Amino acid sequence: MSITQGLSIAAILGHQGNRTMYQVLVENSVLNNFFTVNMDPPTEKSQRQLDPKHASAIAGYILDNPDEYVLGTVIYAVDSECDFKPSEIDERLGVLTIPFGTNLRSLDGQHRRQGLNEAISQDPELGSDHTAVLIYVEPDVDKRRQMFSDMNATPKVVAKALNVAFDQRDPFARVAMSISRDHSLLVGKVDFESRQISASSQKWYTVGAIHDVLKRLQVGPTGRVRNATQYSEDAIHEAGVRFFDALQRGRAEYKEVAEGATDIVTLRSQTILFSSTTLRAISGGVFEAEKRVGMPLSVEHLALRLAGLDFAPGAPMWQDSGFVSPGKSTPNARNQEVLAATRRIAAHLTA
Repeated sequence: MSITQGLSIAAILGHQGNRTMYQVLVENSVLNNFFTVNMDPPTEKSQRQLDPKHASAIAGYILDNPDEYVLGTVIYAVDSECDFKPSEIDERLGVLTIPFGTNLRSLDGQHRRQGLNEAISQDPELGSDHTAVLIYVEPDVDKRRQMFSDMNATPKVVAKALNVAFDQRDPFARVAMSISRDHSLLVGKVDFESRQISASSQKWYTVGAIHDVLKRLQVGPTGRVRNATQYSEDAIHEAGVRFFDALQRGRAEYKEVAEGATDIVTLRSQTILFSSTTLRAISGGVFEAEKRVGMPLSVEHLALRLAGLDFAPGAPMWQDSGFVSPGKSTPNARNQEVLAATRRIAAHLTA
């Protein structure tokens, strides 16, 4: 890389439709000094408002994983064609020179860009790493805004279950995978890819729901874990096994479905037990109950108390707390109703 009248850098030249585009790799220190985060005036803005908390979360991720962090391509637009000198190897490979003073307008990745900026301020060695940058030539603000809209119109959110299945850093995710595969209640009954269980599915829960249970058993009804790596994997596993042991012993519905005595699709209209929202409420209730008594509750105690609960959608406990609306067969997933059900369950477990 050399700097002559601007930033000169190896690039790949391409086109999408009528637009010219350049793909480059720049050192993060260069990205910090040359590529702005989002400096467009309001009248020319073609990005969402920068969220400092989101950017700081990305910075934290980078700093926590300096050897393995992954940042996707950041995208900019320039107002006019830049000087591109093709190489002898291929006319699409060459050196791109972006003149000093060029308006570099952020189209996608401003939070990654700002997060990287914050991370480098704490760990300067990150400045020698590289980030991919895609540069489009587009001077028209309305067209840049359309580009932003187009890029964000079709992304498909990755299901939480798949994130949990692939996450090797999070001890809660690792335990969720092991319990889902090994616990006799859950073997063959957990969906490892879907966002939620469909009404016709033969699976019982998603691995994302198991992940939620494990967190609530450690931190309570909110399930908010600030730094997962601070938690003991053995403790997470022990609490999780105890929880599912108690469910297995306390609720006959699981055995009936597993042995084919009852059809799961039919049973879903008769009980809320196979809802992941109910599972969250029960696990939060276990945490609150153990907090009240100041010690872990035995499998035998939990199983006995869980056996005494009526999980029919119309049961007074769920109707009175608003956890299940009149005439509905599935729970409300809003925090207020889940918390109300959690408190009822905790009271029952300690009665």
